[in-house]
Amino acid sequence: SYLVVFHVFFFLFIWSYWKTICSPPACPSTSFGLPKAEKEQYEREQRAEVQQELLKKVVLEMPVYTRTAGGAVRYCNSCQVIKPDRCHHCSTCETVNNCVGFSNYKFFVLFLGYGAMYCLVISATVLQYFIKFW
Repeated sequence: SYLVVFHVFFFLFIWSYWKTICSPPACPSTSFGLPKAEKEQYEREQRAEVQQELLKKVVLEMPVYTRTAGGAVRYCNSCQVIKPDRCHHCSTCETVNNCVGFSNYKFFVLFLGYGAMYCLVISATVLQYFIKFW
């Protein structure tokens, strides 16, 4: 019975790990990009206040609710899009060698949970021998 439980948790742990590293983290949709005229105006403008006013006009038609602490619309200069809610750039997670994003976050959490349960199963099966050895 220990071997069955061990292999079930081992399989779930490996499955969630592979789903985490093989799933792309997802990118913001192009629908969050500025229309061509507004983008050119945004790039020409030097004053941050005017840029924010332009972004606020465009974001009224989008499902974006998250703002900065100062109430400004979040805009990504590298992606050239208005940042959707829960969207940010991150470095690669060293544990899974992939960026953990919107589309693979579920698998990452499962990976952590199954890893913890896998460790508990191993600890529970070895505990009696550890106590005898101690």
